[in-house]
Amino acid sequence: MSVARDNIDALTGLRFIAAFTIALGHSYLPWLEITGIGMPLFFTLSGFIIHYVYADSFADNRRGAVRGFAVARFSRIYPLYLVLLLYELVHSPMGAALAAGHAWPALAAYLLGCWTWWPFQVDGHLLTAWYFHISWSVATELFFYLVYALALYRLARIASFGRCLVVLIAFCACAYLVFYGLFVWRDTWEALLLGQFPQFASRNSDFADSLYRWFVYVSPYARIFEFVGGCLTCQLYRLARARPALCARVPAATTAAAALVLFAALFVAFRYFGETDPWYAPGNTSFGAFIVTLHLNFLFAPACFLMIFALAIGGTAIGRVLGSPVAVGLGDISYSTYLWHPIAPRVLMHSGIEFGGALPQLLAVLAIVYAGSYALYRLVEVPAKQLLRRLLAPRPRLAPA
Repeated sequence: MSVARDNIDALTGLRFIAAFTIALGHSYLPWLEITGIGMPLFFTLSGFIIHYVYADSFADNRRGAVRGFAVARFSRIYPLYLVLLLYELVHSPMGAALAAGHAWPALAAYLLGCWTWWPFQVDGHLLTAWYFHISWSVATELFFYLVYALALYRLARIASFGRCLVVLIAFCACAYLVFYGLFVWRDTWEALLLGQFPQFASRNSDFADSLYRWFVYVSPYARIFEFVGGCLTCQLYRLARARPALCARVPAATTAAAALVLFAALFVAFRYFGETDPWYAPGNTSFGAFIVTLHLNFLFAPACFLMIFALAIGGTAIGRVLGSPVAVGLGDISYSTYLWHPIAPRVLMHSGIEFGGALPQLLAVLAIVYAGSYALYRLVEVPAKQLLRRLLAPRPRLAPA
């Protein structure tokens, strides 16, 4: 689907930041917490970009837009996902486990890209703690696309900048209230869920493999708030851009600075309470436990909205850096970076090369991450996208003679 619009290079550069924080945190475990910023950036950016690219098409002709939207998103997301899924099926015990008859529903869910929509279990483990678990965000993202095509495109009907700003602020407040309710009553609803699914672990016995973690962190039902907020942020930007005088009055540099301060304050609080508060212990409803629990979904989302809006408006120093050719190029390969980076340490291990310290080891892993990302982008992402869009694009109907 071709849509006339201006590219916002700084947001492509911001995708690089999102992917880099995740690759860095997973490659150097003392900095694992930084991935808590990367994932909200991905989901909020996704909501913004999807609405930015497709809102007008859905408004003009929804029926025609749905097919173009489906083709564009499928060709963008699925080929690389499938290639690396097949790689894991062949090069890990994942393939043999999924070949068993009882595991076929999970295999189908993997192939359809919807395995986070239900708490599938194989060999006594949730898929979120199993092989190719990094692809959880892809399945969750595909759910977002479905909801956008069904309902969220209607956010383009908000016609007033002031009304949209109020809606966005109210949405953030309501999201925090929803997650606070889930937090305060988590002992109750988790017990109810475990009563229906006794084969799953509780958060206190095995957090990484728990039904609780699946619901509040991995499932699309908890993460869609970030995507919706990204769509609302985009609608706010669209309304501002339509009024040049208003757009000129937006303090973009101040907004970006406020976003950075908010990121830093929330991250410090998250790190402090994460180290001092037993945040997922039963019966713990302290403020610190709530802050740490929020990092699983909506903690950093408002800071993401502020930063994305400021970068879209333009005129900021950070926007000029993120809009540079290097940052944009690294942003273009960010999807490959995200899906490939867990495999890079295995490549280094099989190479037999050893390093004398943590820093050389980290630099070697990151070099493999970005070399592999570029190769996958050029050899898989781009040609597969072009081929699928040629094959699946609607053909023009010929008028009868």
